[in-house]
Amino acid sequence: MKRKSLGPFIGAVVLFFLVVFVPKTFFLHFITENKLTQQAADLNPDMFDGIEIQKQMLKSNKFLPIYGSSELSRMDAFHPSNYFQENYKGYTPFLIGTGGTESTFHYLNFAVHHNELKGKKIIFILSPQWFTKKGENEVRFSSTFSILKAYQFALDDTFDKGLASKLAKNLLSYQTVKKDPLLTALLEAKVHRANENTFYYKADRFLADGYFDLMQRRDLLISILDSKHRKLVGNSYLTKDKTWDELNKNAAWAAKKKMTNNPFYIQNKTFNKLIKHRLKSLKGSMRQSSYEKSPEYKDFQLVLDVLKTSGAKPLFVSIPVNGYWYDYIGFKNEGRNGYYAKIKKQIHTEGFPVLDLSGHEYDKYFMTDTIHLGYKGWVQIDKGIEEFMNGKIKNSF
Repeated sequence: MKRKSLGPFIGAVVLFFLVVFVPKTFFLHFITENKLTQQAADLNPDMFDGIEIQKQMLKSNKFLPIYGSSELSRMDAFHPSNYFQENYKGYTPFLIGTGGTESTFHYLNFAVHHNELKGKKIIFILSPQWFTKKGENEVRFSSTFSILKAYQFALDDTFDKGLASKLAKNLLSYQTVKKDPLLTALLEAKVHRANENTFYYKADRFLADGYFDLMQRRDLLISILDSKHRKLVGNSYLTKDKTWDELNKNAAWAAKKKMTNNPFYIQNKTFNKLIKHRLKSLKGSMRQSSYEKSPEYKDFQLVLDVLKTSGAKPLFVSIPVNGYWYDYIGFKNEGRNGYYAKIKKQIHTEGFPVLDLSGHEYDKYFMTDTIHLGYKGWVQIDKGIEEFMNGKIKNSF
């Protein structure tokens, strides 16, 4: 009878001892600058869930964090990741965000990294679609929720206690969080600022520390083992050493070839796949919609509060919607313009700068589909990033 190999079992045992008993500092030696550069445009879900990769990235002056949501994955030659690879200015964009990441994801993420954010320049791209009448729902929240980050926040005693109480209360409004009784107990202690000398709190803390330590080790292991990396595909002919006027012309030329089968300036493949077969039914379908009133404004205020408390230096980017498409679906101008004005005022009130691109709703080839930036839109963001990094756009405090 053939004897079964003990290799997999031995490997599992070795891996277990590595994760549980090796000092966590050992793993940090493998998170090199080259490793961070490889992950910069990956949009890796493991990185979003984790802490250490982003922590090490924020400590480096060679990376520019760009926070946002699904627009970050709309890669073309003018996307910041491609543009700054062809036109290196001393920093590499590092993308954090995917479909479903809204204010709650970002304020929790910033709270976890508050020590690394002091004095750090970052870009934050806002999506109007976050600001619906009902705000973020449980499905979108659960799809991007990080249990590791939630425990890190719950166990952190160095963060501003008043603001921590607000964040904890907001997190507890989601059933995804309440499913974890230990996390719930820790967050409720933050909300009510419970006496940390009680037996029950100490017991919860002891259990949570052990659980968090194991999650940290798993995060570190995943951070050094992950080997899937997006290969950037720039286009030096279109983007390298070009003036902004030349970039705009090249962006329009590149986009025009891909937007030939509809009057909305949407890429052909997107239009064919998602819209064409139901075009008639979508006409006027969003007559009752608006982005001017939404619970998301309250959640977004927590983003602003965390960044201000942390001493970060953000540039917020207010992007438009596709005006041609929004007119077709009946989404009224008041519901769009009201949002643009309201979000700009909210950010300015906190002393942060805004790159306001809302006037480009009807700029042909500014968007790649109904809601996502592309081509000429990315050119404007590239320009804004350069001005911001060169000190031409500053915080007002």
